[in-house]
Amino acid sequence: MHFKNPLDKSLPRHIRIGVWASFVSALMLIGITALWVFHPDASEVSLSIVPDSDAAFRYARLTAVFKAVGDILPPIFILLALGLHQFRLTGIYHLVTLVLVVVVDMFTWAAYVPDVQALDILQHVPFAIPMIIAAYCFLKK
Repeated sequence: MHFKNPLDKSLPRHIRIGVWASFVSALMLIGITALWVFHPDASEVSLSIVPDSDAAFRYARLTAVFKAVGDILPPIFILLALGLHQFRLTGIYHLVTLVLVVVVDMFTWAAYVPDVQALDILQHVPFAIPMIIAAYCFLKK
């Protein structure tokens, strides 16, 4: 197993576009992971939990750890698949990430955030756009 250059100029144009969209998607997910790691209190803010006790604060930190792990795994797998030129697999990873990370998070916000606004749900769309572009580029025939 050795890694290849996913930005090789000899690759078809749609594959190179998918690679760049994958890089953007990975960077965004790694960035949100950093938010959960360096600012775990954001998880209680995102769900509008009032930290009225030490238990609520500990729960928010635990939630942040799970959110960080869930957000960092997809970019790792995507970048590994890109390095191995497994572009179809990368497209499948993007679809799975889109469903299991972005769509589930959107439903979670809609179901559990008090006084949720449409903007709260739509803030997930920027994460979905590069995933959709990459999946399309890698999975089209």
